[in-house]
Amino acid sequence: MSPGTVRALGSHVWEASLDRRGDRSGKFGSKEVVGRLVWAELDLYEYQQIEGGSLALEERQIDNDRYRRTSAGAPWQLSRAASGDSTVLMKPLSLWNEALRPLGEQVAWTRQDDTTVEGRPARVYKLQMAPLTATDSASSPADAARRKGLSMIPLAVEGIAYIDDETGNRLLAELEIRFVPRVVADRADPLDEVLVTYRESRSITPLPPDIVEPDPETVRVRGDISDRAKNPYPKPTRPGERR
Repeated sequence: MSPGTVRALGSHVWEASLDRRGDRSGKFGSKEVVGRLVWAELDLYEYQQIEGGSLALEERQIDNDRYRRTSAGAPWQLSRAASGDSTVLMKPLSLWNEALRPLGEQVAWTRQDDTTVEGRPARVYKLQMAPLTATDSASSPADAARRKGLSMIPLAVEGIAYIDDETGNRLLAELEIRFVPRVVADRADPLDEVLVTYRESRSITPLPPDIVEPDPETVRVRGDISDRAKNPYPKPTRPGERR
């Protein structure tokens, strides 16, 4: 998956939730993130991220105008955005990667029967915890994790992913992971376990979603963009020449 292949899906709505129940020591604290991306086309989208029940980021781009705020009561900050900037598409990728991070290399994908999701042919994979390699299996899980640079030891994983056959993007996915901090591996009990639950879906929209500008009274201009608003890409000037 990449921003380019996500764009290839066309207009769609992505929704995901990541819920982490932390361990008693607090080394891996509890965390709750909900993300939603309404993608109409390049330079026309809306993204929301809720953390712990509160708005952490909301962003809308309409042509070269990008509106952003970091709480529900904050004013929108308006700035100019380069045309074709699709970095917001990294958000749906990074949340999945965060969910999988505790597994390191210990995740196995097993092909299941193909199916159809949202009218699109999809490959189905079951996710399970892969066994340690032959070299690592001769040592303790804590030693194996230490050699791999992991601060946690995976205990179990169960999940399923529906992958769009044409673009390689996830259309549906569910994942549940249990792990313990490496520092308590030899004396861990159930209170030391961390539980991560992740779910995501993509809904293909035949018609581009309607993305609207915020109420002008709630918008603050970031920097001086008044001149660039009329001409976002002015011609370069010669030395000493005024624009």
